[in-house]
Amino acid sequence: MSANDEKQIRVWADFNGLFGEILCLSHHDTAPDENGQKVHLQAGMIVTAFMEDLNEQGTRDDLIASGVVEPAPPELRRRGSRWILRIDENGVRHESDLGAPKR
Repeated sequence: MSANDEKQIRVWADFNGLFGEILCLSHHDTAPDENGQKVHLQAGMIVTAFMEDLNEQGTRDDLIASGVVEPAPPELRRRGSRWILRIDENGVRHESDLGAPKR
């Protein structure tokens, strides 16, 4: 199975915890997915983090960022973070930037 065949894992994250190319994912060992189910986080997982957002017309257009899950660095662990997302070269964007269907 190629990476393109795997189901994309989407987890909710608070984008207020964005520090450059690092996004704090969780203060626990899990993060909620789109359906509120807990996803157990592990180093090396490839995920897309999302946070609900609206466009200028008031239509939902989530913020998203993809990358690799890593343990939080010491300076963020001291603030309670356990897991971070190392954001890939695509950076943070809105789902509409991908041409994704509206929710």
